[in-house]
Amino acid sequence: MAIRTFVAIPVPRTWGEYLIAVGRSLATVVSGVSWAKPENLHLTLRFLGDLGAEDAVRLGEVVARGAEGGTSVLAELGGLGAFPHLDRPRVLWVGIARGEPELQGLAHRVNAAVDAAGFPPDDKPFRAHLTLGRVREGARGFDALRSFALPPRPPAAPLDRILVMKSDLHPTGARYTALREVRLPPP
Repeated sequence: MAIRTFVAIPVPRTWGEYLIAVGRSLATVVSGVSWAKPENLHLTLRFLGDLGAEDAVRLGEVVARGAEGGTSVLAELGGLGAFPHLDRPRVLWVGIARGEPELQGLAHRVNAAVDAAGFPPDDKPFRAHLTLGRVREGARGFDALRSFALPPRPPAAPLDRILVMKSDLHPTGARYTALREVRLPPP
């Protein structure tokens, strides 16, 4: 049985509440966006796709080894962005203003371990962001994104866990289950 798998850093509850409120505000100026659920908010370190059960367990061990020597990251939310860009967005996101270099380093260590273990190569480089929503065909109102002012952000918070996640696709959206948790010590 294939397990749709990715590696992620979960976000603090206060960040999730803030990001959902931002999504609600954005929904008043843009239409045609499938907004993220609060329980699904995370920073993706690596998407692996379908793995067998043994490889999913092995991935957890590899991620734990790759995170060795790493520490938690004190991070702060940044500005609004989009992939590929704000003019023609496919994904709306909020970036990281503080802690991005440290998150890049952590992602590099974990991904180097995953690569060395022979897992499929990553198709996208790591970019620290939290997905707010995915733009559907026929969406409108994106000219308002350039002038959209984010409300005051929650305080900086430690990002101190890495999760190997299982993603089950359902008609109501993806459901995520943690397969392995790796705790990061304070710096």
